Amino acid sequence: MASPGWIPNYHGAWAMIVVPPLVGIALSSFHPEHILLLGTWWVGYFAFFAIGLWLKSRRKARYRKPAAVYSALTALVGIPLALLVPGLLIWLPVFLPLVIITFWQSIARRDRSLLNDTVTVLAAGLMTPVAFHLAVLLGTDPAGRAGWEAWSWMWLATASITAYFIGTALYVKTNIRERGNIRFFRIAVGYHAIAAMIVTAFAAAGALPALHAALWWALVIRTWAVASYSARIGRRVSAKTIGMWEFATTLAITGSLLM
Repeated sequence: MASPGWIPNYHGAWAMIVVPPLVGIALSSFHPEHILLLGTWWVGYFAFFAIGLWLKSRRKARYRKPAAVYSALTALVGIPLALLVPGLLIWLPVFLPLVIITFWQSIARRDRSLLNDTVTVLAAGLMTPVAFHLAVLLGTDPAGRAGWEAWSWMWLATASITAYFIGTALYVKTNIRERGNIRFFRIAVGYHAIAAMIVTAFAAAGALPALHAALWWALVIRTWAVASYSARIGRRVSAKTIGMWEFATTLAITGSLLM
């Protein structure tokens, strides 16, 4: 078993850090520099996790090594990327406030708060436009469409994916930390219902696939049904089980979006 700090233990986070940048690549085109981008982002997430634990533990020595190693590896991959595609540095001021907020939450030992979850999801969601932008900077005409149309579609996809992962954070909390909290349950179901209505409106206008909208309504039913079932049997669904099912749900949502 790995020592603490080396392997992130947030089961639902794996899909969140994998899907957004891959969607950005799918909506543009792949370049070898994307390998460096993915490496920087994925190793950076490990560094982010390790540093968060180190701060939360009041800087205990056992978390110092993974934080230092992953930070060094992130720089090792990230610096060549910055030299090859310096235009991507424009995203640093966007990510910096999010990193500051989440590290502040770790220091305050509120790393499981809804604020911290939301900030983390926003950072992950932004990897879609970052990956897309990399292709544009390297001269790609995304999907052969006019620039404004390609960017508009990309931002719409980014919004839907990010909204989905924020909903996932609410859904997980409804079944784990906030199980039995009726007010939080209503917020989670209401959030999904409002998001589903917005997605349906875009689908009705032809801007999103109808299947994507249908799956959002399935998310509404899932959020209500699983929490209700958990409350009825008096036993919560494990975080690992929820995370595994969320990976399948993520594939369905992403696949329907890219149709």
